Parts: sequence; structure tokens; C-alpha cells
Amino acid sequence: MKFSIKPADFLFLAISVILIALSLAALSGNEQGPAVAVIKVKDTEYIYPLNQPRELEFEGVLDKAHLMIHDGCIEFVESPCRDKICIHMGQARKDGDFLACLPNRIIVTVEGGVHSDTDN
Repeated sequence: MKFSIKPADFLFLAISVILIALSLAALSGNEQGPAVAVIKVKDTEYIYPLNQPRELEFEGVLDKAHLMIHDGCIEFVESPCRDKICIHMGQARKDGDFLACLPNRIIVTVEGGVHSDTDN
């Protein structure tokens, strides 16, 4: 049996190696630096690191809303909105997570840190 390598074999091997390298880079590149909370209130944007515990208060359209940063996450703890959906959203801690109090016009997104897994 004669074994010969054709140009298409080299092309297939090269593409395979590149795809494996890109896959490994994507899997190991989940960290984007320290996570921060980006809070948009009306037309103003505030940025706070999630690794420093603090209590925050923002004046929204309805009234003041209280948020808390602790244990690497942020959450609404008090809001003047009627249904309190923002409080029931829980905690945001991963890149891409968000919280919102739409009636009070306050939106929180997490940027950096570990990527959010959309299957959770």
C-alpha cells in the first residue's frame, strides 16, 4: 500500500490546527479583567467595581432606588416601583448580566470578569 500526501491533506490539517487553537483560546479567555457595574440613570452613567462592597442610592424618575454591591455582585434592595420586579431579578455578577427598574429608568449591566453562561 502506497501512502501519499496530497495538497488537500495539508489544507485540511492546517485548517484543523487553526480551529483547535481558536477553540482553546476562546475557552481559556473567559476573564476580561475585574467586573464592574455600569449603572445608567436617566442620561448619566456610573461605573463601580464589583470587588468593593458598598451601598448605592440613585434618584430615578419615580424616586430613590437603593442598590448594594457585595460578594462580587450587585442587586436592587429597594425601589419605588410598583411591582418590584427589579428586586426579584436577583443578583448580577457575570459579564453580560443585567438588572433594570424600567419605571424608575435605572439600568445596570455587568462588564468584564467572567462571561455569563446563557444556559444558566
